[in-house]
Amino acid sequence: MFNFRIIDTEDGNQVIRRDLKTPYSALTPMQYIEYTNMEVQLYIADRQKKKFQREADHRRKLARNPFVRFACFCGLV
Repeated sequence: MFNFRIIDTEDGNQVIRRDLKTPYSALTPMQYIEYTNMEVQLYIADRQKKKFQREADHRRKLARNPFVRFACFCGLV
């Protein structure tokens, strides 16, 4: 079962809803291929988002660190 659903809108666009699930049995073979490709793309996007969030948290923690602040004040960094 896929943890998302691709919905076709009236204007021809496709919307991905992550709050809906799609059972395998409800898909044609072509739709199944499309869903598996989309699942891979969503996984990659989620990994990139988590990586960016970790880096932002790390930068924020460094900025709050008093030793780093003092080193920047002294011109060491």
